[in-house]
Amino acid sequence: MDYKEIFLNKLTDFSLNLASSEMILAEYIKNNYKKISFLDLSDVSKILGIDEAEITNYSNKLGYRDYEEFRKIIRDLAMSELSSTDRFEFSLININPRINNVKNTVIRKEIANLNKLMEYFDESTFYSILEELIKAPEIIVIGTRSSSLIAKYAVQMFRRIGKKTTGITTGATENFDTFSLFDDNTLILAIGFARYPKETIRAVSFFKKHNFKVVSITDNLMSALTPLSDIILTIPCESVSITDFYATPISVINMMIILLSQIDMENSISYLSKFEEIAKDYGFYF
Repeated sequence: MDYKEIFLNKLTDFSLNLASSEMILAEYIKNNYKKISFLDLSDVSKILGIDEAEITNYSNKLGYRDYEEFRKIIRDLAMSELSSTDRFEFSLININPRINNVKNTVIRKEIANLNKLMEYFDESTFYSILEELIKAPEIIVIGTRSSSLIAKYAVQMFRRIGKKTTGITTGATENFDTFSLFDDNTLILAIGFARYPKETIRAVSFFKKHNFKVVSITDNLMSALTPLSDIILTIPCESVSITDFYATPISVINMMIILLSQIDMENSISYLSKFEEIAKDYGFYF
C-alpha cells in the first residue's frame, strides 16, 4: 500500500468516530482530493453546506492544527498528478475573471508563499546546504522546463561571486559531453517542483549513480527529488491556475548568494570588480 492509499484510507477510519457531516466531507475529499487542493475553507463550506467549524473539527481529528494545514498535505499529494488542464479547470471555481480580482489573487498567493517561507523556513537544512556550497570546487545547477529560469539565474549569480558553476536546463545529451572533466567533489544543486520534470530527475539520477552529492530545493517531501537527495530543502510554492509562482525559490537563491558573498568577502569583491571592468569595457549596460 503506497502513501496516497494510506492517507486516503485514513480519512474515513472508523476510529475517528465521524459524525454524518464529517463522513460526507471525508468521502468528498477522497473522491475529489485534486479539486480540494485548490479550495479554501469557505469554498468547501459553501460547496458541501457544512459549517466551517465542523470542517476545522474534522481536520483536528486527523491530527492537523486547522484546515489549511490539512489542505497543505492534500495539495502535496495532488500536485504531482495535476495536469495543466486540471489546474486551469479548478481555478475557475474561485477566480473571478476580472483584472482586479486576478490581481488580488495572484499577489496574495505570492505573499502567502513568502509568509509561509518566513514562518516554516528550515534554517538547519539551509545552513547544511550553505556549508556544501562553500566547500564545493564546482556547482552543477539542474533545473528544467519552468524551473530552468531559476537554474539560469542561480548559475549567473554563483558565477558573479566567483563560484565555478555549470547549468543543466534541458534534457539534451550534450550536457554530459564534459562529464569526465567534473571534479568528483562537484556539488549538484537540483531545483524542481510539481509535476517534477523527468528531464530533471534523469539528470539528477545520473549524477547520483556516479556518487555526486545532491542537494535539492523542492516543494515537499513527496517530491520525486527526495529519494535522490542527500540534503533537501522544502519551500512553499503554491500557484494559481496554470502559472508557476517562484518568488520563494528566487528568495532562497538570493539568500545563498548574499551569505556566500559575505562569508568569502575578499574573493567576492575581487570577482565583482572584474565583472564591473568587463561590463564597462564591453558595454553591458546603458
